[in-house]
Amino acid sequence: MFRFIVIFITFLACSYIGFYFGEVYKYRSLELKDFQKAVTLMNTEVLYSSTPLPVALLNISYKLETAFSKVFKEISDMLEEGEIFSVYEGFNKSYSKHKDEFNLKEGDLNIIKDFFFSLGESGVYGQEKIFNLTSEELKRKYLEAEEECKVNRKMYRGIGVCVGAIIAIFFI
Repeated sequence: MFRFIVIFITFLACSYIGFYFGEVYKYRSLELKDFQKAVTLMNTEVLYSSTPLPVALLNISYKLETAFSKVFKEISDMLEEGEIFSVYEGFNKSYSKHKDEFNLKEGDLNIIKDFFFSLGESGVYGQEKIFNLTSEELKRKYLEAEEECKVNRKMYRGIGVCVGAIIAIFFI
């Protein structure tokens, strides 16, 4: 009886580990979607409402759900206090602080860095082009992340259940 309980717990543990690793892939697409939301909000705040950049960043930080919320708030605070001279510099400082909370790939990060590098450096017409370009690149990356998520979630879940079943069969 005890042996079957241990086998069952082992099967459940392996399945749980497979499901856990499968769920990690979901976070990248959530972060990309959240940043895409931030770009859209930034477009509205800066171009149409003419909100100053530190205030716009702070307002947007309240509307985000991922670790980008902390990054936007810290950039806003650093700009208000005069600690930094560019948004890009603030992003690098804040991102390095919260790096472990993100699941982004290098290509995703390059798009985001390019956005922050260009933010506030040109006129209204230039900013609009930057917002549109970033939004299109994020859409492409988001679709890529969703596809990767579908494939890898199924794979890791299946591997977890299969490994659990193999171990259970081995012990029986």
